[in-house]
Amino acid sequence: MNKVTNRQFRMLGITYILNTTLIHVPSELANYAKQHAYLSFFPAGLVVALMLLLLSKSAKRFPGKDLFQSLNGRHKVIGRVITILYLIFFFIILARDIRMVADFTNVVLLPLTPIFIISIAITATVIFIARGGVQTVMGIADLYGPIMTTVVLTMPFIVAKDFDLNYIKPYFYVDWAGVGKGSWVVFSYLGQILALPFIFSSKDYRIRDGMYALLLSTGLLLLIVIMIALLVGVPIAESLMYPSYELTRQIKITDFLDRFDMVLVALWFPAVLLNIATSLFIICYGLKTMIPQISGKMMTSPIGLFAVVTAFWIYPNSIEVFRFDREWTVVALVFVIVLPIFIFLFHRPHRKPRMQKPREDAT
Repeated sequence: MNKVTNRQFRMLGITYILNTTLIHVPSELANYAKQHAYLSFFPAGLVVALMLLLLSKSAKRFPGKDLFQSLNGRHKVIGRVITILYLIFFFIILARDIRMVADFTNVVLLPLTPIFIISIAITATVIFIARGGVQTVMGIADLYGPIMTTVVLTMPFIVAKDFDLNYIKPYFYVDWAGVGKGSWVVFSYLGQILALPFIFSSKDYRIRDGMYALLLSTGLLLLIVIMIALLVGVPIAESLMYPSYELTRQIKITDFLDRFDMVLVALWFPAVLLNIATSLFIICYGLKTMIPQISGKMMTSPIGLFAVVTAFWIYPNSIEVFRFDREWTVVALVFVIVLPIFIFLFHRPHRKPRMQKPREDAT
């Protein structure tokens, strides 16, 4: 795998979490945790950070190899089983993201275009990105990661004049059960950061880069949720399908830029396509590692098209995406907690036999 920079690691981690999570997760958080929705990120973020640390430590035991390579090289059977399980995990994420982005595009941007046509167009773009390999994926992440970070950090200064602190009252009455439900929903989305040790070797990937990416992406999402609560209001946010888009519609710089939300969507859309392409790249790279005879680039098209069909099979309508988030976290627990602990405990290199010193003659 070609050399990539530490900044690109961080930008890829940020974009892989941020761009799809902000589509409809803020609506669910507002529904469960109300005005304290931002607190839901803390428990989920701490657990994911611990699991990322365990997986990164496991990868460092095999210098110059990522987890896909070391698992398949060290454990012929168990390693392949774990690889297949993670490929299924990322495939479901791929299908879910295609469905979410297609629904958003159909509702907000192209209401007269059939949604299946939108899905095919999205998937075709994603396939071309994934076929470019790691350098293409990292290059786009290095471009759009700073753009999205700058946009989110700039928004509070633009809309601060319209904030209403009454929307987050009472300040100190916290529904901890609702905060726990919110953490349950957002946990699987933050857990996507665990993909980094699987596709980058410990020689290039540093643990602190993954931690920085998780911290920054969680902080940006927390800021977005707070802005939604202060500007849109919790009662309205929990009834909207895309509260983050409604937040951007409130941005009015001048009369000339009255539809500034279209500018933000134009910046966000390529970044969210990068998210989908990253999932597709992970799947193809894992297959290539497990079966060296196949071509990862040639697998992008059939896997991408199969993901489109699977997306409409798993999610017959957009409401099913919301409903499946609660059950999806149960599945994600296996891949974000159980398997990382198992890998950390049992995935170790062979012990080198100790050389026995010859005994000295007693005489």
